[in-house]
Formats: sequence, structure tokens, C-alpha cells
Amino acid sequence: MARGGISFQGIGAKYVTVKAAGSVSAVVLASGLASVIDKAVTCEGDGLYGFGNTGDPIRGIIDQYEADHHMTVQFAGFRENIPGVSGALPSATSATIAVNGAGAVSPVVTPVSPAYAVEVDDTADVNTVTVFIG
Repeated sequence: MARGGISFQGIGAKYVTVKAAGSVSAVVLASGLASVIDKAVTCEGDGLYGFGNTGDPIRGIIDQYEADHHMTVQFAGFRENIPGVSGALPSATSATIAVNGAGAVSPVVTPVSPAYAVEVDDTADVNTVTVFIG
């Protein structure tokens, strides 16, 4: 929950089922299904969604991953507690963000999608961002 008891979680949320790219499936294989929940993804092409490369546009946040390599992705609205890159968190709210290639978000100077940081928790061992996806 955001500071002051105000929660943005789920406001305007829309979801879609997509096929996971190899970048996501490899993490699931190594660390389990739960390890990819709340991770930022982009479209890697041919209808596959994955972690992409640093600076790629955020196209959604993984809500659920299924054993058949399909996943439910939130593609619109607000989402809390998305991992940020320690040392490279957005410095202010409304900072435009992109994927970092490993499921976290990081700031970008030139917007690549409508996604932006609503709130940043940069306390030690937290490093999470509340995101408006689009």
C-alpha cells in the first residue's frame, strides 16, 4: 500500500493472457512460478511477452504464470510493489520508466511508453515502484 494509506493497486486494471517468451520461462524453470509474479514485461515479438532488453517499453506486469507457459499480464492501470533497480530507481514521481531486461523497472529520459512512476520506495532492501502502466 502506498504511503498514507492510499492505495492505487488495481485501479483501471485490464488483463490479457499471452504466451511467455523464453526469458520468462527460463526464470520460472530455475526459480519457480512465483518468481516472475509482479515483474515488468515487454512484447518480444510474435505474440511473446518477456523481460526484453534494458530500455524497452513496459507493456505489462505479470499477474499469473501457468505451467503451460501462458501468463496473465496486466496491461493497463496501476500496480504497486514492482521491483526497481537498486541505484537506478526513478528519482521523482512521474518519471518515465522502461523494463530493465530482468523484470524490474528503471527510469528513461525519453519516454518509450505511457508508463511512469507514481511512487518510489527506495528504503533499504525494498526498492519498489508503484507504476501507472498506461
